[in-house]
Amino acid sequence: MSSLYGEPQVMEFRDGKTGAFSMVFDDSMISQADTVIPLLNARGLVGTFFVNPGSERYQQRRDTWEVICPRFGHELANHTWKHEGAKDLAEAEFEIGESSRHIWKLYPHRSKLLLFARGGGTTWGITDQQVQEIVQRHLLVRRPRSASISDEGGTAAEITTFPQRAINERTWVPVHFHGVGGEWISTNAQAFVNLLDYLVAHRDQLWVAGEIAAYKYQQEYQAVSHVSLAGATEEGFTVSVECDATKVNTLGRPFADLYDEPLTVRVRVPSSWAWFTVSDGTRVHQTIEVSGQRCAQFDVMPNRGPVTVAVVRTR
Repeated sequence: MSSLYGEPQVMEFRDGKTGAFSMVFDDSMISQADTVIPLLNARGLVGTFFVNPGSERYQQRRDTWEVICPRFGHELANHTWKHEGAKDLAEAEFEIGESSRHIWKLYPHRSKLLLFARGGGTTWGITDQQVQEIVQRHLLVRRPRSASISDEGGTAAEITTFPQRAINERTWVPVHFHGVGGEWISTNAQAFVNLLDYLVAHRDQLWVAGEIAAYKYQQEYQAVSHVSLAGATEEGFTVSVECDATKVNTLGRPFADLYDEPLTVRVRVPSSWAWFTVSDGTRVHQTIEVSGQRCAQFDVMPNRGPVTVAVVRTR
């Protein structure tokens, strides 16, 4: 009966997209709250904001960071409490730890794994090794190296080269902003709008992802050790995805505690399949055609056991 279906394939990017693109913003800036977030929300796009919850700027737009961002799926990341560095170990522990604790409260249903950047121009009166020990205790990973966009390198024409590269090279490209349309290291507002419009026009090719979501997906994808299809009948099958936890940084925690990003799986199904359900059956999915073959494409949480895929005969 398993000959009805193809071998399950884990896709390199969410929803089988060609590449991934992340927008990352530093310093809890007013222009981000007033300009960037409304522009993203209007287009159904998400960003990652490295915030300083103890800073005056953050407090001036607290509702945006603490209500709007979680509601619209934006990510907050740890940029320390006040972006002022630390004179000793105790102060460093507070600056880093309190920022993590604050963000965890805002996202109670997400993994506690966060991205971390200590802030440019700050002074730390402890060693890099001590900083790293604090970072790991608070379930933080250093943010990936990203391209930097500003007026010097972010004109309306140039700014779209970054997502173009993600598509052309079939890779993940994170980009890094500060101010948009004002404040320091500012990106031209019209150039930024051009970027967002490009992303909307290429939704079928690009996964526009929060940076920690893309990071977790990448780590899980690279650690996939086994994908199995079982229980095959004419009505459906189950699929499990297993990752080798030794291949990712679990910070001493169980894999499932930190890595909760579902992986997209694609399976060839009979040509008669048009609709199907996954696990609880509450949502109906449409099959897709890939290279002339009918396929079911769906998400599976790694290391959580099998999901059940069942054909919907009538709808």
